[in-house]
Formats: sequence, structure tokens, C-alpha cells
Amino acid sequence: MFKKLPLLMATTLLCSCATRIGDFTVASTKNINMKDRKYTIDNSRITGEDVKPTIIVFKTGQPNMKEAMDQAIEKIDNAVGLSNVTVKHGQWYIPFIGGAEWYEVEGNPIIEKTVTN
Repeated sequence: MFKKLPLLMATTLLCSCATRIGDFTVASTKNINMKDRKYTIDNSRITGEDVKPTIIVFKTGQPNMKEAMDQAIEKIDNAVGLSNVTVKHGQWYIPFIGGAEWYEVEGNPIIEKTVTN
């Protein structure tokens, strides 16, 4: 029994967790005027993350889902939102060493068409 204790402790210490928060048809942190219908949806998938590390036992902040979504949207020029969105939250921690907590947002960019005269 005691021979397996170090293995059990090591396995417990090296655990991490990721949870799927939800799936959304359309999500945005930007203003979208849906009446104009001047948007296209790109088939590429883009990802944004907001990660906050933990140093020893001190958190450096709380991750924010809005920051992760903004990061993803801002990767593509003229993007105003995401469609087919997946939001995940995760964390890992090794006691008295450190860890991290994060939000990850992934989706297809909704791109505003530029109007040319």
C-alpha cells in the first residue's frame, strides 16, 4: 500500500481540469447591426485565450471570458463577432510551485463587408 502512495500523490498533484462552458450560435463583444445584413462568415476557426498564472500560491488575476473573445475577434480584420462558438474554462496547479487558469473561446469569424462607392 505504502509503495503506491508516492505514485498516487504525484498523479494527484499533476492533475488539470478543463470544462466546456457552452456552445453559442452567435456571440460577440462588439456592436453588430444585424438589419444591414452585410456580414459574411469565414469557415476558418480562430481561437482567443485569456490566461492568468498562479505563482506559488498567489493568483496574478482572474481570467476573463470577454478578453478571450476580444482577442479572437481582433485576430481578423473587420471581424465583429463569432459564430459556432465554443467556450472552455480550465486550470491546473502544482501546490507551492504554480499553475494557471484560463478561458478559451473558439469560433468562425463574422466579418463585416466593406462598402465601396
